[in-house]
Amino acid sequence: MLTAVQIMTPNVVTVSPEATIHEAITMLLDKGISGLPVVDDSGSLVGILTEYALLAMAYDKAVTCQTVAEHMTREVISVDAQETVNHVADLFIVQRVRRLPVTDGGKLVGLVSRVDVLRALYTADAPVCSV
Repeated sequence: MLTAVQIMTPNVVTVSPEATIHEAITMLLDKGISGLPVVDDSGSLVGILTEYALLAMAYDKAVTCQTVAEHMTREVISVDAQETVNHVADLFIVQRVRRLPVTDGGKLVGLVSRVDVLRALYTADAPVCSV
């Protein structure tokens, strides 16, 4: 059975809790991504910042000078690197999230998206259809 570490994207773009919201928005726009795991100096996952949350702040320009720590989601749904792809798929369905940080011993090692899981499950179990 495939695991999260086998299908994840390693070397994820992250942000520090001390970064400003302006810096985080700039990273999202420059990299064309929709979320940023927040990691501390030791590489531990401490939160997540999504474009959805940032969009809600867009109306108040003063927020852009505040820190990521002030606005990140601290209760992050993540998966262990050795979790099965089926378990990861279940989390996507139940939690309705777009991405899940992958951790090993509390340290961020990658990110898995819904399309990563779909690709893994479809490739592994794709039926051969006859016409």
